[in-house]
Amino acid sequence: MIFESWLQQLTQFNIFWLFVFFLVENAVLVGLSVLIGKILEPENTFLKNKDRKWVLSTLICNTFITLIGFELYRYGILKIDFSASIQLIIFDTLLLILLMDFFMFIFHFLVHHLKWIYPIHKLHHTHVETNVYSLYVLHPIETLGFGFIWLFLITILKFNYLSIIIYLILNLSYGIFGHLKKDIFPSFWYSNYFTKWISTTRFHNDHHKNESRNYGFYFTIWDKIFKTII
Repeated sequence: MIFESWLQQLTQFNIFWLFVFFLVENAVLVGLSVLIGKILEPENTFLKNKDRKWVLSTLICNTFITLIGFELYRYGILKIDFSASIQLIIFDTLLLILLMDFFMFIFHFLVHHLKWIYPIHKLHHTHVETNVYSLYVLHPIETLGFGFIWLFLITILKFNYLSIIIYLILNLSYGIFGHLKKDIFPSFWYSNYFTKWISTTRFHNDHHKNESRNYGFYFTIWDKIFKTII
């Protein structure tokens, strides 16, 4: 497998060069996010001076999470399935999205309701009107919190490598779309039986305007179950 072979080649590098490599990789993803933001809503995609340090710290924290994940794989703690089974890829992808959404919902709910940690999360809510950069305006503790949820889940369960890649693409996409100012989802999305339970730009925008509602990321189902939906 090309991807497995690529990972094996990375094991030849020491921690320093791996960190540099993953830093560049994560920086490219931030740049891609900004590029998409500038294409979709150029006037709204701007970085405030006060947020520069937070975007940089999020980049560094995400790099550490990537490095830790690779080291867990290197030492055989984190196991990845490299098979090409279509059924397994579909199942693992859906399971990964559903479980991540649930655990992130719980974490997100707690950071809003635990008084000792809310001041940390409040940084993200300085962006009432959001743009793509809002995705990266997070306190390092919160960034690492989300990152460790991710590492915990893919370590205790063995997922297919394509499912992991698909999830990471979807996660970045929803992070971008969820923080745009304008809703890119069509009107039918909110009433159609198959799409109305999937989160939208407006869903997360409403959370930034009303912090006591809409804690989910990819689905609205958890907010419906726990009665926290607008």
